[in-house]
Amino acid sequence: MRIAFRKISSNASPFEIKNRAYISKGTFRRLSHTLVELDFRLYAPVKRICDRCGAEYLHEVDEKITLKVSDGAFKGEDLDVIECFDHYVDFDAIISGEIEAEKSDYHFCPQCQETENNQGE
Repeated sequence: MRIAFRKISSNASPFEIKNRAYISKGTFRRLSHTLVELDFRLYAPVKRICDRCGAEYLHEVDEKITLKVSDGAFKGEDLDVIECFDHYVDFDAIISGEIEAEKSDYHFCPQCQETENNQGE
């Protein structure tokens, strides 16, 4: 789903995106002429590889995410802003990017996490 920046109002508008990879539901609204806020819940079953034992396992991502999206280069102090240079907010690309960021974190499978917790006691 792509929406032109100029068509986004300052009133929160709901959105819901369902596809085979994820479900996302929330709102978006204009904060300024060039800044939009996305506030949504992301649910996605994600295949991960354990960084300790190398086993593949399924993890259910269920997160509340708030992002700002800028139309062009962002001139401000906030470092958590996604910059778009085509005058559109591309929800699918943004959500896919959030899923990829989640995958790139350091993860333990449930068995290794249990071992880690037991060693810390």
